[in-house]
Amino acid sequence: MTEEEIRELAIRLNDKVNAPLIGETTEEKILIKVVLKVDTFLYDNIPNEIYDLARSLDKRIDESEATRLINRLSILANEKIDIPYIPESAEYVAIRFVIGVIINAARKEWNFDMAKDAPESELVTA
Repeated sequence: MTEEEIRELAIRLNDKVNAPLIGETTEEKILIKVVLKVDTFLYDNIPNEIYDLARSLDKRIDESEATRLINRLSILANEKIDIPYIPESAEYVAIRFVIGVIINAARKEWNFDMAKDAPESELVTA
């Protein structure tokens, strides 16, 4: 992900997750780190061929595969990633949201910009 994509995703994530006892500017910086942690986890734990589907123009996944990947990767990431500065329930929401956007970007007729800007009702979730 580019720096701009990470920042934009952190801004969207800020609408879903509240880090207690800190201001909005600090919270945005924390959420940028959360997005980076999840992106790094995906890069380290899935084959490049799957990770690169979010950028591919010719190869895409269908909704059922997206649902399966989001579910499995969210559970695995939540086991491996610890974000001590937000509550556990918010941690899972954050992880699942970031993974959801990246995997939705790999769906047929979707791309990263569509996935990050889409209302939650249009995103495939598990």
